[in-house]
Amino acid sequence: MAKIIEVRATAHSRAFAGELVRLGLGANTKRDCVVVRITADDGTVGWGEAHHGQNPTAMAEVVQRGLGSLILGADPFDTEGIWAKLCRQQVVTHGLGAGSVIALSGIDIALWDLKGKLLGQPVYRLLGGGKRKIRAYAGGLSLGFKPPEVLEGEVRKLVEAGYTAIKLRVGDHPRRDAERVGHIRRSFGEGLDIAVDAATRYTALDLPEVLAYCEKYRVYWLEEPFTPDNLSAYADLARRTPVPIAAGENHYTRQAFRDLFAQGCISVAQADCTKAGGISEVKKIMDMAGAWHLWAAPHTSHTVISTAANVHLLSALSNALIFEADVGAINPFRTDLAGPAYPVIDGHVEPPDRPGLGLDIDAAVLDAYPGIPGPCYVPGA
Repeated sequence: MAKIIEVRATAHSRAFAGELVRLGLGANTKRDCVVVRITADDGTVGWGEAHHGQNPTAMAEVVQRGLGSLILGADPFDTEGIWAKLCRQQVVTHGLGAGSVIALSGIDIALWDLKGKLLGQPVYRLLGGGKRKIRAYAGGLSLGFKPPEVLEGEVRKLVEAGYTAIKLRVGDHPRRDAERVGHIRRSFGEGLDIAVDAATRYTALDLPEVLAYCEKYRVYWLEEPFTPDNLSAYADLARRTPVPIAAGENHYTRQAFRDLFAQGCISVAQADCTKAGGISEVKKIMDMAGAWHLWAAPHTSHTVISTAANVHLLSALSNALIFEADVGAINPFRTDLAGPAYPVIDGHVEPPDRPGLGLDIDAAVLDAYPGIPGPCYVPGA
């Protein structure tokens, strides 16, 4: 029986200088990630990603020492047992709450990669899925608060690259948001699906103007208009408009999503494998979403590992809607960490037939970007 002999987590950052993307959370001043490595006793390594939680170096410590120390010697195939043990010890009592769930997420993704490698099978097949082409939209840290004409140029490049769906950042001010969305709709017509992401920055007072532009310009979905705890506002909004509401990037574990679904808050579930509990938990969340006839569109985080996790997951979901492709201009953790992995071709992506997540990680890229402590979003910068 295989055994886990090492759990290692490291933080990495790529600082920005004059390249800032501005959005509802503030200016994005650096790209952070936390990479998890789990090694089996035969030397096989599984790779995972934990969201940085705006504290990348601290999150790496939580993964490695807080949770990783509890699973040394465990059977890497026992992902359900490991998940339950770590949840019991670190999530539901005397842990760091969301921080512990994020750390558990990185460990779980690495275990799925490790299992696939040990069995010689791609993760999507272990999840019960099949190889398929998945429609992608242009998202990630891109298309921020810029003049409409500048945004038009950025969107045009994406459309020429084959994308038929994009996500614009809103939450600046309803009138400026409406101007940007309207300009892109008029410039590209009805053939382009335009999702909008408010990053929790709207309030009930903004809704008359927000709903007016969302309905007028036929947005694909309105993402995270409110803070994640404000379920009553989500439910009220969903009753007031035909515009699909998307959320879940900042919800953790199936219990939080159960409440979102039961109260009729959203149409599109966006659980993040690097935040909500890993591939194991997000598969459960998205299957549960299907019971409410909701769509699955998982949020993509910061490295090609998150990309891989989402593509394999979507390949195994009956309610899969669309994949979020990070099209940020500068992200070595996406472009360089595993070479040209998971390319979006003609607006679609598909998983490789290689074992695990199908990635050849270049550790030298990680070594070149040591972690920088502190948050990556700076309000007012």
